[in-house]
Amino acid sequence: MGMMETFAPTGIADDYSIAEDEIAVPAGIDERQVESVERDSVPLRRWPAAIAELYYQEIVQRIYREEHFLFLLGLLMCLATIAVDVIVNPGMAKEGAVLRVLVVAPLTLIGLIAGARGWSQVLAFCVGASPIAFIAVVVHLAVHLPPDLAPRYIHATILLVGLANVILPYSLRGLVIFDVSAMLVTAAMLLLGGTDNLAQHADTLVILALVAAATLPVAARFEKLRQRNFLLTLRARIFSRELLKANRALHVLSQSDPLTGIANRRGFESQFETAIVAPGENGRANDLIALMMIDLDFFKAFNDAHGHQAGDSCLKLVANALTDIFDSADGVVGRYGGEEFVAALRTRDRAVILAVAEEVRRTIATVLTPVDEADRSLVTASIGVAIAPASAMLPREELLEMADAALYSGKDRGRNRVEVVEAEVAFGIRQ
Repeated sequence: MGMMETFAPTGIADDYSIAEDEIAVPAGIDERQVESVERDSVPLRRWPAAIAELYYQEIVQRIYREEHFLFLLGLLMCLATIAVDVIVNPGMAKEGAVLRVLVVAPLTLIGLIAGARGWSQVLAFCVGASPIAFIAVVVHLAVHLPPDLAPRYIHATILLVGLANVILPYSLRGLVIFDVSAMLVTAAMLLLGGTDNLAQHADTLVILALVAAATLPVAARFEKLRQRNFLLTLRARIFSRELLKANRALHVLSQSDPLTGIANRRGFESQFETAIVAPGENGRANDLIALMMIDLDFFKAFNDAHGHQAGDSCLKLVANALTDIFDSADGVVGRYGGEEFVAALRTRDRAVILAVAEEVRRTIATVLTPVDEADRSLVTASIGVAIAPASAMLPREELLEMADAALYSGKDRGRNRVEVVEAEVAFGIRQ
């Protein structure tokens, strides 16, 4: 994981809101893996690669949201301490201000740019380098202060390290690196002021180390809680994803005919509204809407003679044939119940509707024929077609009634035929 192993949350509030667009979980992560890691308290370094990678990605995203606050807060605190210089030692106020602006401010600016552009490694460096640079400035000023004033500045580094261990977005290892760096920089700046300074403030270095050691367990506890919260949230997201998939599957099943695989009555009604009615909102109000009721002739006799399995196969063959026809015509089709199917299409050409209906009749007549009698159909279809201008906005139920009436008119006239009934805009009906 490289640098990112040191860049983990220890004091930043988590914000894992489970929204539909966040339910997606990367491939290779399942609930059993996450549950095992959480249950067994597996250390982060031993997490499965996919889970660890997601954890680091979400940390970086959170840091991008938080880094502006951290950097701006740090910069304001840094500049505010100029007032302390003015109060404690006005003669060094100018030097202190210049050092803060030249040493600390550039790191803050680079960190803000890195956060905005997604440079995670640079961001990780600047988050820790800024307070360490501030420590270097404070200790430098301290060694030039009178002996009675210097401890006030140097003790400020102790407070800064203690706060950093709580709020900096590093892992425990990253915080150890930060603390050691802070102590080394403090010792180096004291040494630059002379060996006497280092000896005089040796106790400060010891207290600094003790404060760092005392606050690291708190930081480690915070990190452990963040990791556990991540795992629990990830499990919830996986569960939500599976629940959403199951709900979608149930929705598909509720709108599909289990035997033929095409839409059932409910599914057809939904498709009719979206694929046939809705296009009128896009400037196709002059179209014609056709709804067809398709009933298989002699199906009961075929089913009784050849068995239910043969009858089911027949229905599947018919459904496949209808799907091909109405897919080509940009229409929709469903099984209405038993041996009855329903279909609809939208077009500006009445001849297209009649051609599709006739193609349906001919195709069904060829689905099942005796091997030795190719001209005789075992199953045919009677088709009732209701046609209405889209502008008439006739309810689907009314079109169904019209098509059903045409269907039974066709059966009365000998079956294996297409009967058409048309609704005029002036509310007349033509057959």
